[in-house]
Amino acid sequence: MNSLGPLIRLAKNGDKDSFRQIYERFNNAVFAFASLRTSNRDDALDIVQETFIDLWDGMPKFRYRTDEEFGGFIFTIARRKIYKYYNSKVKTIPLDEKIPDETYEMKTNDYGYMFQHVNSLSPDHQEVLKLRYWSDMSFGEIASVLNIKETTAKVRHYRAIQQLKTLMEKYEHTT
Repeated sequence: MNSLGPLIRLAKNGDKDSFRQIYERFNNAVFAFASLRTSNRDDALDIVQETFIDLWDGMPKFRYRTDEEFGGFIFTIARRKIYKYYNSKVKTIPLDEKIPDETYEMKTNDYGYMFQHVNSLSPDHQEVLKLRYWSDMSFGEIASVLNIKETTAKVRHYRAIQQLKTLMEKYEHTT
């Protein structure tokens, strides 16, 4: 894959076509990242839009060093937008609204089955797995987004996978 350096330099100077190419390269990953966290397509699309508006506004101040760092810059903006999204949501349930029954039986090939176990991991491990598999990021990009070393991202990934396997095996033996 080609380096983003030349596109970023042009976009920093207001070249809309270069920025469009950057958008096309990252928009699906940012959408996956946002939709996984909001569980709402429209809200995720809004977050993607706001992320790229802020990116456009912040381009003149960004100093390009690596593609991974630039990807991290984009996902840092998206994380802030998601944080803002959650802070703006009303956190109450009307008293007349029925809380769903939790007796749903999951099958081992069900996407919800896997997601349930990912959500039971520590927040650090959840984040690494979601960035790696739902947002399709490299370990370098994950490290940049989370502001950790690449080796730390790899270790967290390995540990998360091991814990996930243990949880899934334990659940299969109890069903």
